[in-house]
Amino acid sequence: MTNLSPAYIEGATVLSQERLTEDVYRLTVATTTGGAPGQFYMVRAWEREPLLARPLSVHSVDEDTVSFLYQVRGRGTELLARLDEGGKVALTGPLGHGFHTEELCGRIAIVTGGIGIAPMFCLARTLPAGDVTVIAGFKSTPYAVAQFVDLGVDVRVATEDGCDGTRGFCTAIFDPHIYDMVVTCGPMSMMARVAHLCAEAGVPCQASLEAHMACGVGACLVCSCATVLGNQRVCADGPVFDAAEVVWHA
Repeated sequence: MTNLSPAYIEGATVLSQERLTEDVYRLTVATTTGGAPGQFYMVRAWEREPLLARPLSVHSVDEDTVSFLYQVRGRGTELLARLDEGGKVALTGPLGHGFHTEELCGRIAIVTGGIGIAPMFCLARTLPAGDVTVIAGFKSTPYAVAQFVDLGVDVRVATEDGCDGTRGFCTAIFDPHIYDMVVTCGPMSMMARVAHLCAEAGVPCQASLEAHMACGVGACLVCSCATVLGNQRVCADGPVFDAAEVVWHA
């Protein structure tokens, strides 16, 4: 894993803004700052309000672009969703410690819930497609899964309303015993279940956590999470952790 050092870009140009569902968007901006799988940026497209930038994981990165997959959840992401081609955003990043890709070998399961699928495309592009299975859960209509199919990755979908794939939660179609390594991102309750199943099966698991952030660089401690090693900062010590070290609250 090579985590790139952060930079600050005052006015990165928006190249495209795609609306994938009613509240999920893919934003692509022009920047050469890159990012490793699992890293994130602090992104803002406003001057004063809201006060804080929004942390968005790297969805895809190329030589001169970075893409973010995000869900509208409040004022900040509402403003991001209003951006059109040619608009400007301020970026700080890439930040954090991403996936330990050097440890990912053998049969790999990528288990995601909802917008937790966001950082996984960047990761999947670095792995041998034939060794990877994506198990993705959604409340209803899936999104951002076709690109994994284009990579040649096996994709299995679960939806809570049964509109696509298996009805129910993605954890119901996940069997850790048939994999050598697991990575996960999504709601905390889902990741806690994945971590528990992996621990029972003796399969290593890396979990990318989501938390409210203020600074993004570890100074404010807003995003602290409990681990067996003590409190850790999701932004600076993570966001990717060994799932066995996270204290998962019921």
